[in-house]
Amino acid sequence: MADKNPPPQDELDNLRRRVDAARNEASTANPPQGSAASLAMRFGGEFGAAILVGALLGFGADHFLHSSPWGLMIGVGLGFATGITNVVRTAAKYNQAHPPGPSARPVADDDDD
Repeated sequence: MADKNPPPQDELDNLRRRVDAARNEASTANPPQGSAASLAMRFGGEFGAAILVGALLGFGADHFLHSSPWGLMIGVGLGFATGITNVVRTAAKYNQAHPPGPSARPVADDDDD
């Protein structure tokens, strides 16, 4: 049977301090920096996976509902929209974690001639 006596208070305080220190260290740590190639592979993978899942779900709906090709077309469309949403969300998180420096040149707009 387990010992039902609580641990001494000083041990609990020591544990709380160590846990708080570890949490603060983890929250202030910089996110890992990936290369442009790894970011592009992530974009492509998320976009392709979303389209593939949408197509498979649409194909499955066609099979059971006998509504060919409408389920597949709707599934691909929804997968495409989901893929775009995932890519935009990932790019926004990356831009938030890696803001451009103050000396970065602004991107020229089409109207800036």
